[in-house]
Amino acid sequence: MIQNTKYLINLVDKCREERDIGQRIAILESINCLLPVETKTRIPSFITNSWIDNILSNIEVRLSPPIYNLL
Repeated sequence: MIQNTKYLINLVDKCREERDIGQRIAILESINCLLPVETKTRIPSFITNSWIDNILSNIEVRLSPPIYNLL
C-alpha cells in the first residue's frame, strides 16, 4: 500500500476541483511524482481535461483498498 494515500487522495480531489488546465497539469505531475514507479502514468504532450479526469479515476482505483463481500 502506498504510504501517503490520504495525501494523494486529497491531491486528486484538489485536481478535480481545479478549473485551470495549467494548474491541473501541475497537480497531476506532483501526484505522479509521489506514486511508486509501477503505478506512475506516462504524461503525453497533448493533454485534455477529459484525459486528466480519466487518469485521476485510474489513480483513485489504484489507491483504494480492495472491497470484498459486495453481495
